[in-house]
Amino acid sequence: MNIKSLILGSAAALVAAPAMAADLPVAEPVDYVKVCDAYGAGYHFIPGTDTCLKIGGYVRAEAKFNERFARADDKFSIWARGVVTVTAKEETELGTLVSYIELEGATDQGAGRYVAIDKAWLSLGGMYAGYITSASVVDHVGGMYLGDFDLGDQTVGAIGYNADLGNGVSAHFAIENEIVEGASAVVGGIEAGQSMPAFAARIKVDQAWGSASLGGVVRQINYTNAAIDSDLGWAIAAGITGKFDALTAALNAVYADGALGYTEWVGGVDALSGTVNDAWSVSGMLKYAFADNAYGLIAAGYGEYDGAAGTDYEEWQITAEVGYTPVKNFSVKAAVLYKDQDGAKTTDSWEGKIRLQRDF
Repeated sequence: MNIKSLILGSAAALVAAPAMAADLPVAEPVDYVKVCDAYGAGYHFIPGTDTCLKIGGYVRAEAKFNERFARADDKFSIWARGVVTVTAKEETELGTLVSYIELEGATDQGAGRYVAIDKAWLSLGGMYAGYITSASVVDHVGGMYLGDFDLGDQTVGAIGYNADLGNGVSAHFAIENEIVEGASAVVGGIEAGQSMPAFAARIKVDQAWGSASLGGVVRQINYTNAAIDSDLGWAIAAGITGKFDALTAALNAVYADGALGYTEWVGGVDALSGTVNDAWSVSGMLKYAFADNAYGLIAAGYGEYDGAAGTDYEEWQITAEVGYTPVKNFSVKAAVLYKDQDGAKTTDSWEGKIRLQRDF
Protein backbone atom coordinates (compact mmCIF):
# COMPACT_ATOMS: atom_id res chain seq x y z
CA MET A 1 0.00 0.00 0.00
CA ASN A 2 1.50 3.38 -1.03
CA ILE A 3 1.15 6.69 0.78
CA LYS A 4 -1.49 7.95 -1.66
CA SER A 5 -3.78 4.96 -1.07
CA LEU A 6 -3.46 5.28 2.72
CA ILE A 7 -4.42 8.96 2.66
CA LEU A 8 -7.42 8.34 0.39
CA GLY A 9 -8.62 5.42 2.56
CA SER A 10 -8.39 7.43 5.78
CA ALA A 11 -10.36 10.31 4.25
CA ALA A 12 -13.10 7.95 3.12
CA ALA A 13 -13.35 6.46 6.64
CA LEU A 14 -13.70 9.89 8.20
CA VAL A 15 -16.50 10.78 5.78
CA ALA A 16 -18.38 7.49 6.41
CA ALA A 17 -18.11 7.59 10.24
CA PRO A 18 -20.84 10.21 10.84
CA ALA A 19 -23.22 8.37 8.52
CA MET A 20 -22.65 5.09 10.40
CA ALA A 21 -23.17 6.82 13.76
CA ALA A 22 -26.47 8.24 12.50
CA ASP A 23 -27.70 4.70 11.91
CA LEU A 24 -27.11 3.65 15.56
CA PRO A 25 -30.22 3.49 17.88
CA VAL A 26 -30.66 6.53 20.12
CA ALA A 27 -31.88 6.00 23.70
CA GLU A 28 -35.18 7.70 24.45
CA PRO A 29 -35.23 10.00 27.48
CA VAL A 30 -36.38 8.15 30.62
CA ASP A 31 -39.91 9.11 31.77
CA TYR A 32 -39.58 8.65 35.53
CA VAL A 33 -42.60 8.10 37.78
CA LYS A 34 -43.52 11.46 39.28
CA VAL A 35 -45.35 12.28 42.50
CA CYS A 36 -48.92 13.54 42.06
CA ASP A 37 -49.86 15.78 44.98
CA ALA A 38 -53.27 16.91 43.70
CA TYR A 39 -55.20 14.22 45.60
CA GLY A 40 -53.14 13.71 48.75
CA ALA A 41 -50.35 11.36 49.76
CA GLY A 42 -49.61 8.15 47.89
CA TYR A 43 -50.53 9.17 44.32
CA HIS A 44 -48.09 9.00 41.37
CA PHE A 45 -48.54 9.83 37.69
CA ILE A 46 -48.77 6.87 35.35
CA PRO A 47 -45.82 7.61 32.99
CA GLY A 48 -46.91 9.37 29.82
CA THR A 49 -50.41 10.20 31.12
CA ASP A 50 -52.28 12.73 33.26
CA THR A 51 -53.72 9.94 35.43
CA CYS A 52 -52.70 9.70 39.09
CA LEU A 53 -52.58 6.21 40.60
CA LYS A 54 -52.61 5.08 44.24
CA ILE A 55 -52.16 1.52 45.49
CA GLY A 56 -53.15 0.71 49.07
CA GLY A 57 -54.68 -1.97 51.25
CA TYR A 58 -53.95 -4.02 54.33
CA VAL A 59 -52.96 -7.44 55.60
CA ARG A 60 -54.80 -8.72 58.66
CA ALA A 61 -54.31 -11.75 60.90
CA GLU A 62 -56.90 -12.59 63.51
CA ALA A 63 -57.40 -15.18 66.21
CA LYS A 64 -60.98 -15.88 67.29
CA PHE A 65 -62.29 -17.57 70.43
CA ASN A 66 -65.98 -18.45 70.72
CA GLU A 67 -68.43 -20.82 72.34
CA ARG A 68 -69.42 -23.88 70.39
CA PHE A 69 -72.90 -25.40 70.39
CA ALA A 70 -71.99 -28.66 68.68
CA ARG A 71 -68.92 -30.84 68.80
CA ALA A 72 -68.24 -30.08 65.14
CA ASP A 73 -67.93 -26.35 65.90
CA ASP A 74 -64.50 -24.76 66.22
CA LYS A 75 -63.85 -23.09 69.55
CA PHE A 76 -60.63 -21.47 68.32
CA SER A 77 -59.50 -20.45 64.85
CA ILE A 78 -56.86 -18.30 63.16
CA TRP A 79 -57.50 -16.64 59.82
CA ALA A 80 -55.99 -14.00 57.57
CA ARG A 81 -57.27 -11.45 55.09
CA GLY A 82 -55.52 -9.37 52.45
CA VAL A 83 -57.02 -6.38 50.66
CA VAL A 84 -55.50 -4.45 47.74
CA THR A 85 -57.07 -1.20 46.55
CA VAL A 86 -56.26 0.64 43.33
CA THR A 87 -57.50 4.21 42.80
CA ALA A 88 -57.00 6.19 39.58
CA LYS A 89 -57.90 9.90 39.31
CA GLU A 90 -57.69 12.45 36.53
CA GLU A 91 -59.09 15.95 36.01
CA THR A 92 -61.42 16.53 33.04
CA GLU A 93 -63.64 19.37 31.85
CA LEU A 94 -66.59 17.50 33.44
CA GLY A 95 -64.92 17.06 36.82
CA THR A 96 -62.67 14.46 38.43
CA LEU A 97 -62.69 11.08 36.70
CA VAL A 98 -62.18 8.29 39.24
CA SER A 99 -61.98 4.51 39.08
CA TYR A 100 -61.64 2.25 42.11
CA ILE A 101 -61.20 -1.47 42.58
CA GLU A 102 -60.87 -3.43 45.81
CA LEU A 103 -59.66 -7.03 45.77
CA GLU A 104 -60.02 -9.18 48.85
CA GLY A 105 -58.69 -12.61 49.67
CA ALA A 106 -59.08 -14.50 52.91
CA THR A 107 -58.55 -17.86 54.52
CA ASP A 108 -60.76 -19.07 57.34
CA GLN A 109 -60.52 -22.38 59.15
CA GLY A 110 -64.30 -22.70 59.02
CA ALA A 111 -65.24 -20.93 55.76
CA GLY A 112 -62.28 -21.96 53.61
CA ARG A 113 -60.37 -19.71 51.21
CA TYR A 114 -61.65 -17.18 48.70
CA VAL A 115 -60.56 -14.32 46.47
CA ALA A 116 -63.16 -11.78 45.38
CA ILE A 117 -63.72 -8.34 43.93
CA ASP A 118 -65.13 -6.55 46.95
CA LYS A 119 -65.80 -3.27 45.15
CA ALA A 120 -65.37 -1.93 41.61
CA TRP A 121 -66.77 1.45 40.58
CA LEU A 122 -66.13 4.57 38.54
CA SER A 123 -67.26 8.17 38.93
CA LEU A 124 -67.22 11.41 36.96
CA GLY A 125 -68.00 14.51 38.95
CA GLY A 126 -70.82 13.43 41.27
CA MET A 127 -72.11 10.56 39.11
CA TYR A 128 -71.01 7.01 39.92
CA ALA A 129 -71.71 3.46 38.75
CA GLY A 130 -70.51 -0.01 39.67
CA TYR A 131 -70.32 -2.39 42.60
CA ILE A 132 -70.29 -0.12 45.67
CA THR A 133 -71.66 0.33 49.20
CA SER A 134 -75.39 1.08 49.19
CA ALA A 135 -76.32 4.79 49.21
CA SER A 136 -78.47 4.11 52.29
CA VAL A 137 -75.48 3.60 54.62
CA VAL A 138 -75.43 5.63 57.85
CA ASP A 139 -72.81 6.18 60.57
CA HIS A 140 -71.58 2.96 62.15
CA VAL A 141 -71.32 1.94 65.78
CA GLY A 142 -69.18 -0.62 67.53
CA GLY A 143 -65.66 -1.16 66.20
CA MET A 144 -65.06 -4.80 65.29
CA TYR A 145 -68.52 -5.87 66.50
CA LEU A 146 -72.16 -4.71 66.49
CA GLY A 147 -72.43 -4.71 62.68
CA ASP A 148 -75.76 -6.51 63.19
CA PHE A 149 -77.40 -3.18 63.96
CA ASP A 150 -76.25 -1.17 60.92
CA LEU A 151 -78.26 -0.25 57.83
CA GLY A 152 -76.79 -0.17 54.35
CA ASP A 153 -73.44 -1.82 55.09
CA GLN A 154 -73.99 -3.91 51.99
CA THR A 155 -72.28 -3.82 48.59
CA VAL A 156 -74.61 -3.69 45.56
CA GLY A 157 -74.62 -2.89 41.87
CA ALA A 158 -75.69 0.75 41.64
CA ILE A 159 -75.89 3.93 39.56
CA GLY A 160 -76.07 7.06 41.66
CA TYR A 161 -75.09 10.63 42.36
CA ASN A 162 -73.24 12.30 45.24
CA ALA A 163 -74.16 15.96 45.64
CA ASP A 164 -72.03 18.35 47.68
CA LEU A 165 -74.46 20.95 49.07
CA GLY A 166 -71.79 22.97 50.87
CA ASN A 167 -71.03 23.63 54.56
CA GLY A 168 -70.36 19.93 55.12
CA VAL A 169 -73.79 18.82 53.87
CA SER A 170 -74.05 16.13 51.19
CA ALA A 171 -76.88 14.18 49.56
CA HIS A 172 -76.57 10.74 48.00
CA PHE A 173 -79.15 8.82 45.97
CA ALA A 174 -79.04 5.80 43.67
CA ILE A 175 -80.93 3.05 41.89
CA GLU A 176 -79.52 -0.28 43.04
CA ASN A 177 -79.86 -4.01 42.62
CA GLU A 178 -82.24 -4.92 45.40
CA ILE A 179 -81.01 -7.19 48.17
CA VAL A 180 -83.41 -10.15 48.22
CA GLU A 181 -84.57 -11.34 51.61
CA GLY A 182 -83.58 -14.96 50.97
CA ALA A 183 -85.93 -16.78 53.36
CA SER A 184 -85.11 -20.43 53.96
CA ALA A 185 -86.72 -23.23 51.96
CA VAL A 186 -88.73 -24.13 55.07
CA VAL A 187 -90.70 -20.87 54.91
CA GLY A 188 -91.03 -20.52 51.17
CA GLY A 189 -87.65 -20.11 49.49
CA ILE A 190 -86.19 -17.01 47.87
CA GLU A 191 -88.24 -14.36 46.08
CA ALA A 192 -88.98 -14.22 42.36
CA GLY A 193 -86.59 -12.37 40.03
CA GLN A 194 -86.02 -8.64 40.23
CA SER A 195 -88.31 -6.58 37.98
CA MET A 196 -87.39 -3.10 39.23
CA PRO A 197 -84.40 -1.64 41.09
CA ALA A 198 -84.32 -0.50 44.68
CA PHE A 199 -84.18 3.23 45.44
CA ALA A 200 -81.72 4.33 48.13
CA ALA A 201 -80.83 7.75 49.51
CA ARG A 202 -78.94 9.44 52.32
CA ILE A 203 -78.30 12.96 53.58
CA LYS A 204 -75.25 13.59 55.75
CA VAL A 205 -73.74 16.48 57.71
CA ASP A 206 -70.00 16.54 58.53
CA GLN A 207 -68.82 19.22 60.96
CA ALA A 208 -66.02 19.78 63.45
CA TRP A 209 -68.26 18.45 66.23
CA GLY A 210 -68.89 15.16 64.39
CA SER A 211 -71.42 13.92 61.85
CA ALA A 212 -75.07 12.95 61.45
CA SER A 213 -76.83 11.04 58.69
CA LEU A 214 -80.28 9.82 57.71
CA GLY A 215 -80.64 7.06 55.13
CA GLY A 216 -83.28 4.81 53.69
CA VAL A 217 -84.18 2.36 50.93
CA VAL A 218 -87.37 1.21 49.20
CA ARG A 219 -87.48 -2.08 47.32
CA GLN A 220 -90.01 -4.21 45.47
CA ILE A 221 -91.00 -7.52 47.03
CA ASN A 222 -91.69 -9.85 44.11
CA TYR A 223 -93.24 -12.97 45.60
CA THR A 224 -92.58 -16.44 44.24
CA ASN A 225 -96.33 -17.10 44.39
CA ALA A 226 -97.65 -15.35 41.25
CA ALA A 227 -101.14 -15.13 42.80
CA ILE A 228 -99.85 -12.52 45.28
CA ASP A 229 -99.36 -8.97 44.05
CA SER A 230 -95.93 -7.44 44.48
CA ASP A 231 -95.37 -5.42 47.63
CA LEU A 232 -92.96 -2.74 48.84
CA GLY A 233 -90.36 -3.23 51.52
CA TRP A 234 -88.47 -0.38 53.12
CA ALA A 235 -85.92 0.49 55.75
CA ILE A 236 -84.76 3.69 57.41
CA ALA A 237 -81.88 4.52 59.75
CA ALA A 238 -80.34 7.48 61.53
CA GLY A 239 -76.87 7.84 62.99
CA ILE A 240 -75.02 10.54 64.87
CA THR A 241 -71.41 10.76 66.04
CA GLY A 242 -70.08 13.43 68.37
CA LYS A 243 -66.44 14.31 69.11
CA PHE A 244 -65.53 15.71 72.52
CA ASP A 245 -61.74 16.04 72.72
CA ALA A 246 -60.54 12.51 73.52
CA LEU A 247 -64.08 11.09 73.74
CA THR A 248 -66.22 9.98 70.78
CA ALA A 249 -69.88 9.06 71.26
CA ALA A 250 -72.15 7.47 68.65
CA LEU A 251 -75.80 6.44 68.41
CA ASN A 252 -77.53 4.48 65.65
CA ALA A 253 -81.18 3.42 65.12
CA VAL A 254 -82.67 1.21 62.39
CA TYR A 255 -86.17 0.10 61.39
CA ALA A 256 -86.80 -2.31 58.50
CA ASP A 257 -90.09 -3.62 57.12
CA GLY A 258 -89.65 -6.17 54.33
CA ALA A 259 -86.12 -4.89 53.59
CA LEU A 260 -84.18 -6.78 56.23
CA GLY A 261 -81.58 -7.75 53.63
CA TYR A 262 -80.13 -4.26 54.07
CA THR A 263 -79.50 -5.06 57.73
CA GLU A 264 -77.85 -8.07 59.36
CA TRP A 265 -81.15 -9.47 60.68
CA VAL A 266 -82.15 -12.93 59.43
CA GLY A 267 -85.40 -13.37 57.49
CA GLY A 268 -87.84 -10.75 56.27
CA VAL A 269 -90.17 -12.30 53.67
CA ASP A 270 -92.05 -15.56 53.11
CA ALA A 271 -91.96 -15.60 49.32
CA LEU A 272 -94.88 -18.05 48.99
CA SER A 273 -97.39 -16.77 51.55
CA GLY A 274 -96.75 -13.05 51.17
CA THR A 275 -95.78 -12.56 54.82
CA VAL A 276 -93.57 -9.50 55.37
CA ASN A 277 -91.57 -9.33 58.58
CA ASP A 278 -89.99 -6.36 60.31
CA ALA A 279 -87.23 -5.58 62.79
CA TRP A 280 -85.83 -2.61 64.67
CA SER A 281 -82.68 -1.95 66.67
CA VAL A 282 -80.77 0.76 68.50
CA SER A 283 -77.08 0.81 69.43
CA GLY A 284 -74.59 3.17 71.00
CA MET A 285 -70.84 3.50 71.57
CA LEU A 286 -68.37 5.41 73.73
CA LYS A 287 -64.76 5.53 72.56
CA TYR A 288 -61.91 7.14 74.51
CA ALA A 289 -58.44 7.93 73.15
CA PHE A 290 -55.88 7.37 75.89
CA ALA A 291 -53.19 8.69 73.54
CA ASP A 292 -52.74 9.38 69.84
CA ASN A 293 -52.03 5.68 69.32
CA ALA A 294 -54.25 3.96 71.92
CA TYR A 295 -58.00 3.78 72.58
CA GLY A 296 -60.69 1.82 74.36
CA LEU A 297 -64.39 1.54 73.57
CA ILE A 298 -67.56 0.01 74.89
CA ALA A 299 -70.71 -0.45 72.79
CA ALA A 300 -74.10 -2.08 73.19
CA GLY A 301 -77.18 -2.72 71.08
CA TYR A 302 -80.73 -4.05 71.42
CA GLY A 303 -83.16 -5.17 68.74
CA GLU A 304 -86.37 -7.10 68.07
CA TYR A 305 -87.41 -9.25 65.12
CA ASP A 306 -91.15 -9.60 64.41
CA GLY A 307 -91.72 -12.51 62.09
CA ALA A 308 -94.33 -15.14 61.38
CA ALA A 309 -95.97 -16.91 64.30
CA GLY A 310 -93.38 -18.62 66.46
CA THR A 311 -90.35 -16.90 64.93
CA ASP A 312 -90.22 -13.66 66.96
CA TYR A 313 -87.12 -13.00 69.03
CA GLU A 314 -85.24 -10.20 70.73
CA GLU A 315 -81.49 -9.75 70.96
CA TRP A 316 -79.00 -7.63 72.82
CA GLN A 317 -75.24 -7.38 72.56
CA ILE A 318 -72.44 -5.70 74.44
CA THR A 319 -68.81 -5.41 73.37
CA ALA A 320 -65.58 -3.97 74.72
CA GLU A 321 -62.48 -3.26 72.63
CA VAL A 322 -58.98 -1.84 72.99
CA GLY A 323 -56.58 -0.82 70.25
CA TYR A 324 -52.92 0.16 70.10
CA THR A 325 -50.70 1.36 67.24
CA PRO A 326 -47.08 0.76 68.35
CA VAL A 327 -45.59 1.94 65.03
CA LYS A 328 -47.02 3.74 62.02
CA ASN A 329 -49.37 1.60 59.86
CA PHE A 330 -49.40 -1.34 62.31
CA SER A 331 -52.21 -1.86 64.82
CA VAL A 332 -53.10 -4.41 67.49
CA LYS A 333 -56.72 -4.78 68.64
CA ALA A 334 -58.55 -7.03 71.07
CA ALA A 335 -62.29 -7.27 71.63
CA VAL A 336 -64.87 -9.40 73.40
CA LEU A 337 -68.59 -9.72 72.57
CA TYR A 338 -71.51 -11.09 74.59
CA LYS A 339 -74.78 -11.82 72.77
CA ASP A 340 -78.14 -12.91 74.18
CA GLN A 341 -81.19 -13.98 72.14
CA ASP A 342 -84.61 -14.79 73.62
CA GLY A 343 -87.69 -16.12 71.83
CA ALA A 344 -87.75 -18.48 68.88
CA LYS A 345 -83.95 -18.23 69.01
CA THR A 346 -82.86 -18.62 72.61
CA THR A 347 -79.11 -18.60 73.00
CA ASP A 348 -76.43 -16.71 74.83
CA SER A 349 -72.85 -16.73 73.66
CA TRP A 350 -69.55 -14.94 73.85
CA GLU A 351 -66.76 -14.39 71.38
CA GLY A 352 -63.30 -12.84 71.52
CA LYS A 353 -60.89 -11.56 68.86
CA ILE A 354 -57.26 -10.52 68.67
CA ARG A 355 -56.38 -8.69 65.47
CA LEU A 356 -53.04 -7.66 63.96
CA GLN A 357 -53.19 -5.38 60.92
CA ARG A 358 -50.61 -3.74 58.67
CA ASP A 359 -51.94 -0.95 56.43
CA PHE A 360 -50.18 0.39 53.36
